[in-house]
This record gives sequence, structure tokens and C-alpha cells, in this order.
Amino acid sequence: MPRFRYRALDATGQMVVGVIEAPSNEAVTPELEKISFLPIEVTGAEEATAGWRQRFSRGPTHEEITGLTEDLSTLIKGGVTLDRALLILSETGTRPVVSRMLVDLNREISGGHSLAEAMSAYPNLFPRTYVKMVEVAEIAGTLDETLRVIAHERRRGENLRRRITSALAYPAFLTVAALGVLVFVLVAIIPEFERALAGFAIEGREAEPFVFGLSRAFRANADLFGVLAIVGLSTIFLAARSRAVRGALMRFLGRVPGLREIVRHERTVSFCATLGTLTHSGVDITTSLRLIRDLMRDRRSADRIDQVVTSVRQGHRLSESLLETDVLPPYAVHMLRVGEESGELDSAATRIAGFYEGRLDRALTRLTSVMGPVIIILVSLLIAWLIISVITALLSVNELLI
Repeated sequence: MPRFRYRALDATGQMVVGVIEAPSNEAVTPELEKISFLPIEVTGAEEATAGWRQRFSRGPTHEEITGLTEDLSTLIKGGVTLDRALLILSETGTRPVVSRMLVDLNREISGGHSLAEAMSAYPNLFPRTYVKMVEVAEIAGTLDETLRVIAHERRRGENLRRRITSALAYPAFLTVAALGVLVFVLVAIIPEFERALAGFAIEGREAEPFVFGLSRAFRANADLFGVLAIVGLSTIFLAARSRAVRGALMRFLGRVPGLREIVRHERTVSFCATLGTLTHSGVDITTSLRLIRDLMRDRRSADRIDQVVTSVRQGHRLSESLLETDVLPPYAVHMLRVGEESGELDSAATRIAGFYEGRLDRALTRLTSVMGPVIIILVSLLIAWLIISVITALLSVNELLI
């Protein structure tokens, strides 16, 4: 259905600007009058003017949503109404796809929906934890403070993911470099030695080294290996977007020595940080646990949290339920128990998240410091094997000539 941009007066006489869907230009006015808007100007259909760049542009990023959350909190705290704040943000130089989303949110709010209801139409941009916190905040009248807390936690999560990515980038680069060295040597270096030895077809000569055969096989099937590499990378990229595959990967990494600690720390940080944020915003424990369950990357952790939810509903303390299911380390559970007993569960959960975030950083640093030298040693051994294979062939020919 075509989209039309309008300028109108609301019931209080304030100017509003937005976008509305209607079958035609003439149908816009009745639609606006239904929501008590007095149309002043209606421009052409947005769909007709939207170029192919807008159609194929990527949606709002995680960082853009975080920035909008911070800006929205600041405007509301400054006394700007919610609908006006959304319009201001839509006109402050954001990308067209972000502006359209903000205008759509404004239209839903102007139509009588709450901000949480409007955001729930964008589950990929506003997760359930975000929407639930906004819903509770709208009821309690603390929307500006809650949005600030949400933005802070999203920033913390973004920084944590960035640190994890940075820590794994160096070992990944070394691995790719090692594979590049192997391919280059097999394709460019080994054939030169093979041609140099081709003239020494002396009777009784021993079989050529394995590396020569490997080089010929690789060159003869270069196209096949290229296709397999592309298919493999595409499969990895698509699989990484699957929740089931990510869960299986996390279960596997949780069993690998050296990575088990990192996976456990990351799960603890995610659990406690989300719990602290939700309970601080007024979300009850049971609802908070159900929302946290959706954040778990592997099915086993999600099932354990289901057990915790059942136990809490039966009247048990959160800390007791967590001890029975082994979701968190014992130290974290005991700290949560202290928070429960003192009535400061949200503060205790936030402190635990900060504590284990520090331990996670140290574990990542240790992993990087170990993996770097290990990969370098493996690359060195690989190159040494190739060199020794070629030199052995040269020496065998030299001995036969002598």
C-alpha cells in the first residue's frame, strides 16, 4: 500500500509530521481524522519516491538503536513529549531507514498505542527484554530513566562483544596466514623445485616426497578447492545465524579445556547483567527469568533456566534454585543470595556481572597469549616440513650423481 507524508494538527493544536499508509491521496484525510488529526498538507506517496538504495539499504544497526535510546532518554528527561521526541530524532540526520522507523513508531503512538506496543513490531531491533522494560517503565512513569539504563547496558554489551572479537581476531589472522603460506608454497614454490628435479630421472631413484604429490593434486583440483572454500565460508556464515547451530557450538566450546571457563564467564555476565537491569526496572523475578531464558545460546542452559523458573514459582529462593541447576558458578549464586537477603538483588546482580566481566577479560587475555605462540609454532613446523621435504629430494639426487 502506498505511503504518504503528512503535516497535521493534533487535538491540542500542536503540529505533527508523519507517514501514513492509504490506498490513495484522497483516502489520507479520512484516516487522519479518525485519529483526531486535522490535515494541513499531504505530499506524494513515499513508495514512488523511494529509490533502489532505500529499498536495499540495511536496517538499523545495534549501535544506532543504542544511540537512539540514549537520545530519546535525554529528550524525555528534558521535558519533550514522546511523540515529539520521535519526530525530532527522525529529522536529525539519521539514515532514511532509521527515520522511517521512527516515523512509524510516532504514528503508532499517535494512534493510541504505547511505545512498548509500537516497538514490539520490530522484534529484530527491540528484543523482548527491551520491550518489557519499556512497558513496565511506561506504567511506572520512569521511561527516561529506564531508557538510560537500557542504553547503558547495551553499550556494555557492545563493548564486551568488541573485546571478545578483538581477542579472537589475532589467532584467526594467524590461522588464515598459515593457510595462505601453505597454499602459496604448494602452488608457486614446490612446482619450481619439481621442474628442477624433473631432469634427474635416474634409475633406482626413490619415490618423490609426499609434498610433490600434494602440490600436483592441489594444482590439478584448484577450481574444486576454490568452490569448496566458497561453499564452506557460505555455510559457516549462514550457520552462524542459526540459533540451533550457535547453541551446538557453545555446547562444544563449553567442553574444550581452556574455553570452558570463557563460555561459563560469558554466560554468567549475560545472566547477571540482564537480571540486574530487569529487576532494577521493576520487572518481577519470574518474568525476568523467562526473558533471560530467551537470551541463552544453547538449549541446555535454557532448559536449566526453565527448571529455575519452576522452582521459583513453587516458592523457593532464586539462589536455592540456581544452586540446584548449576546455571551459575557457586560464588555468583552466594553473592545473589546476599542480595536477596538484603533486598538489593538488582545491585548484587550488577556487581556480579562486573566482577565476572573482569575475569572474562583476563581469561581472554590468557587465551590470546597462548594461542598466538602456538599458532606461530605450528606455522613454523609446517614451513620446516615443506623445506625438509624439498631438501631431502635434492640431497637424494645429489647422492645418486656422486
